[in-house]
Amino acid sequence: MLLSALVGRLERAQALDPAVDAASGVMNRVLPRGRFKDLLHGTWLGHPVHPLAVALPIGLWSGALLLDLTGGDRASARRLVGAGVLAAVPTAASGWADWSELGVAKRPKRVGLVHAGANALTIFAFAGSWLARRDDDAAGRGLALAGAAGLTVGGYLGGHLAYSQAVGVNRNADEVAKPREWTDACAADDLVEGTPLRVEVSGQAVVLVRSGAALSAIGATCSHWGGPLDEGRLVDGCIECPWHASRFRLSDGSVAQGPATAAQRAYDVRTAGERLEV
Repeated sequence: MLLSALVGRLERAQALDPAVDAASGVMNRVLPRGRFKDLLHGTWLGHPVHPLAVALPIGLWSGALLLDLTGGDRASARRLVGAGVLAAVPTAASGWADWSELGVAKRPKRVGLVHAGANALTIFAFAGSWLARRDDDAAGRGLALAGAAGLTVGGYLGGHLAYSQAVGVNRNADEVAKPREWTDACAADDLVEGTPLRVEVSGQAVVLVRSGAALSAIGATCSHWGGPLDEGRLVDGCIECPWHASRFRLSDGSVAQGPATAAQRAYDVRTAGERLEV
């Protein structure tokens, strides 16, 4: 409970906001939206790449620490430390990419900034360990232990972000199954050409779009952070979330542009007399 209380205070620490705003500006300049940032988000993977990437440096550094504690080969330990430092660079970049797209959500951004700071200190400690091991193995082992402490803090905060604040979680993971039978959605005249329309179908929010003779229907809640897709704009056969600019293809709900990584559920839609059915 003490740890939860401390993290709760961190979430409410408005003193961090100037640093959060400054870091957000830097990250959005360094990592502008586009294919490279989508690569870091994991749009190609179907879920965020960062949780997968963190396993590599953690595993490498854990191996080095085990060798240190059991009197293992010093050269092997140093190689593991160095490999972990190299692996931590793209891992950190993926984390920064996700953090920079949290928009105005201050609480997770405050925790995320401290999480990133702890991990940065961890990387510096292990980098120092790699350098020190050339001449002073004892100093190298000491720096590795310091890095492990930083890794523990960063890992705890990362777990809080994922499991308590739901950063990176598909906001539609608990949606009910699609209706098995055609279900009335709205009057056909309610759907105006080029204007998204939100409807409720079997307890699920669905956004309908008319483009000429074509009708499209996908889930109306953005999988990234829960934004209302019906308030977004239509761009090149996609609908763009008004919150963080994720784009989803109207044809099948797949992700065309991050930061979202999970696709939207796509529905069949048809005209039945003067009504639209999903």
